[in-house]
Amino acid sequence: MPDIFYLSSHPGFFNWMGRAKRAIAIIAWVMLVMGVWSCNSGSEIPQRGAEQFELGVMAVDITPPIGYNMYGYPPVKSTGIKDSLYAKALVFKQGDTKGALLICNLLGIPRDLSRVVREEVSKEIGIPFQNITVSATHTHTAPGITREFQNYIEKSESSSSSDSEVEHYFEFLIQGMVKAVTAAYGNRRPVRIKSGIGQAEGVSFNRRYLMTDGKVRFNPGRSNQKIVSPAGPVDPAVHVVLFQADDQPTFNASLTVFSSHYVRGGTEFSADYPYFIEKELKSTLGKEFVSVFGLGACGDVNTVDVTGAKVESSDDKVESMGNTLAEIVKGVAQNSKINTPDFGVSTRVIYLPLQDYSEEELEWSKSGTLGFYPERPFLEQRRRLKISEWGVQPPLEQLRLREAIPPSVSGEPWRLPVEIHVFKLDSETAIVTMPGELFVELGIELKRQSPFNNTMLIELANADIAYVPTARAFEEGDYEAINSRLAPGSGEKMVEVAVEMLNELFREDQ
Repeated sequence: MPDIFYLSSHPGFFNWMGRAKRAIAIIAWVMLVMGVWSCNSGSEIPQRGAEQFELGVMAVDITPPIGYNMYGYPPVKSTGIKDSLYAKALVFKQGDTKGALLICNLLGIPRDLSRVVREEVSKEIGIPFQNITVSATHTHTAPGITREFQNYIEKSESSSSSDSEVEHYFEFLIQGMVKAVTAAYGNRRPVRIKSGIGQAEGVSFNRRYLMTDGKVRFNPGRSNQKIVSPAGPVDPAVHVVLFQADDQPTFNASLTVFSSHYVRGGTEFSADYPYFIEKELKSTLGKEFVSVFGLGACGDVNTVDVTGAKVESSDDKVESMGNTLAEIVKGVAQNSKINTPDFGVSTRVIYLPLQDYSEEELEWSKSGTLGFYPERPFLEQRRRLKISEWGVQPPLEQLRLREAIPPSVSGEPWRLPVEIHVFKLDSETAIVTMPGELFVELGIELKRQSPFNNTMLIELANADIAYVPTARAFEEGDYEAINSRLAPGSGEKMVEVAVEMLNELFREDQ
C-alpha cells in the first residue's frame, strides 16, 4: 500500500484533483478491483480440471540509437526518443499446452524476423514454433527495417559478415525479442483472468470517403467540401483481458486491442498512444504492471476528424487517446467477471493468390515515366513500389523471389503463405492474429461470426504483406487497394478460415 501513496503524487495523474483526493481515488479504485475479485473468485483460481493456467510476461527495450533510420519513404535519420520502444511477451501454459504472443513497437514484422525469433525461442524453451506469434503495433515513429532486414538475413545465410550499425541493431533487436519470450516463460505463475469489452466512441474515423465525383478517396483533408460521407465504418470496441497472479493484490498485466492507426509523426522514436495506456495504468497499479497493446483491424481507420471539429497537437492527442483507452481498461477491470481458464492453440497456413503484373507493367515501374495516375503522383509512386521498388513493404517482385510459391499449373497465380493463429484463453475469450493491415470491416465480420464473446483480432503478425482490403474496397480503388499485394477476396478468405478455427476451439469446451 505505501506504493499507492507514492503513485498518488505522480505528475499528471488525476491532475484535476488535489493530492488528498488523488490518494483516496486510487485507494478506492484498487479496493473496488480487489473486491470484485473476491466476490467472483473465492480463494482458489478457477481451473480446467486440476491443471493450472500460468502466465509469464516480460517487456524488453528494443529502441534503436538516435540517428538510426526512422520508418518512411525515403527514410530519415531519427533525432531523439520521446519514449522507448519495447518487445512485450505474454506466455501461456496450461498442462502440456504452451503458447506465446510477442508484440513489438515496430511498423511491421518481416517474415524472416518472425521466423528467426520463433526458431530461437522454440530451441531455447521448447514452445512449439507454430504456437508462437509475433506482431507489430505499427507505430509510425519506429525504425525502418524491412529492406535492410532482408539484406541482413541474406548475409547471414551466406555467412558473410559486416560491422555496420544497421546489423548491430538487428542483432540487438533479435536478442531483445527472444529475451522477452524466454524471460516471460521463466517468470510465469498461476493467474486469474478477467475479460471484457469497452467502447471508445468518437476517437477513430474511417479514412476513406465517398466524394462528390463518385470516387472514394483516402485522407481527403480536413473540411474538404467535396466529401459526401465516410466510405466505411469504424470499430469503437476496446477488447481487454487482465491477469492477476494469485500472490498479488491486484493485476500485474493486461492485453488491450483497439482498431486505429496512430497519431504521431516526426523524427523521434515513440510507441505512440499505447505508451500512455501503460503510463496511466502503471500510475494506478504500480511500476511493475505491464500493459501489452495489440493493434486491431484498422487498415482504413485513423484518428483524423475531417470535419475539423476538434484539432489537437499530436502530443496532446496521443496522450488524450492513451488515457481514454486506459480508463476503459479500468472499467473492464471493475465490471467484468473472472472466467475459468481453458487454454488452447490453433495454427493454420493458407495459400492466397498474389496480385499479378505484366512484363510491360514491370518495365514501367522501373522506368520513371507517368502511367496510370498522372494527376496523383502519390498513387503513381505507390503502384511502382508495389510492383518492383522497395518501400515500406517488399514489392511483388521480391515476394516472388523469397516468399511466394510459383504456380504449378499454367495460368494459376503465384500464392503467398499466410499464417493464422488462434489462442483460446477461456470460453469467453480468444485471440486471433493475422498478417497485413486488415480493413476494419473484416475485423467486424470476424467478431460477428466468432463464438467467443471477446474475440481479440490482432493484425500485422508474422509477415509484412501491406494492406488487406475488402472486395468492395478493391472495386472502389485508391491508396490501400493500390498498395495491397494479395488478390481481391483474400481478406474474406482469411476471415472464413479464422472463424472455422474459432469454432473448432470453441467446440472443445462443449
